[in-house]
Amino acid sequence: MILRLSLDLPEDEEYVRTTRLLSRALLEDLRVVPGDVDDVEVIVNELCANVLRHARSARARYEVLLEYHREKVVVTVRDGGGGFSPDAVPPPGALATAGGGGRPAGDVRVGGFGLPLLRELSDRLEFTPVDDGTGTAGTAARAEKGLHYRTPAAEARAEHMDQTEAGEVDVTG
Repeated sequence: MILRLSLDLPEDEEYVRTTRLLSRALLEDLRVVPGDVDDVEVIVNELCANVLRHARSARARYEVLLEYHREKVVVTVRDGGGGFSPDAVPPPGALATAGGGGRPAGDVRVGGFGLPLLRELSDRLEFTPVDDGTGTAGTAARAEKGLHYRTPAAEARAEHMDQTEAGEVDVTG
């Protein structure tokens, strides 16, 4: 592993931007191709923004783990919300059913593009229910994205970094 960055963040929109830009800066420093950098930035943004939109918890915090390997980046976002099943999320444009989501039956769903976008940009995407042992349920969303490098020298540098002892940065808010 090249780097493992663990963030414990308040449920505040400003930290979504900060986390997104941090992921971009790290990948740019590794000289990852711009398309992969953009994809990871969107993945980080979507996963963090979804916590703020859908998973507000009594704890009012969530965790982000960014793991950088030579061949991939793994983004894990864990919240303390009520949890959800991605299979139960209606697709964009779906019609509401009676009593569905607080909308009148027949209303067209606006939004809902986050999960399809995450599935498209990620090489692997999974959502796991979590319980921290105190009865607080939540969800751990984990997305993997393969990385490609701008030059053979950049890839060799990443490979060398991947073979050395992993560094860890723990930032608490």
